[in-house]
Amino acid sequence: MKTNDVTGRYTIGEVGIAVEFGRPCIGFRFRDVELVAKKLIDIGVELEPFNPLTVLLNADGSIKYKEIRNEKAMSAILEMNVKEEKMVQVLNAIKEVSRRLDTVITVDIITKCIEEENPIKSILDDAGVNVRINGKANVGLGRPLIP
Repeated sequence: MKTNDVTGRYTIGEVGIAVEFGRPCIGFRFRDVELVAKKLIDIGVELEPFNPLTVLLNADGSIKYKEIRNEKAMSAILEMNVKEEKMVQVLNAIKEVSRRLDTVITVDIITKCIEEENPIKSILDDAGVNVRINGKANVGLGRPLIP
């Protein structure tokens, strides 16, 4: 998400969602990633293929290497792109599965703003999602690799 002006991953009408596991300084076990990944894949979400964490997952969201399921790491981020109309369903699924995790998560929502307007803020407000004003903003100074 930090390089969207160059990668062009997130476009108008799409929302990037990231689930950060174990931050700050708590850590996570890979079985936590598996729980979230399976839930998201069950509702039809496609995980970001260029995310290094995705390489560790089977198509159904299970961890490929069973010997790492209980290994602890400091942090990891699971990323996905969804259509705006599916965003609330995905956020609700993350909220539901988060109750079964043995760590903390942070959920990031990434959107491409039009002028100075956030096109999904009203949808998030209606869904009861509190949007923090101190988010990250990419001002588009990179040279686009994708038109």
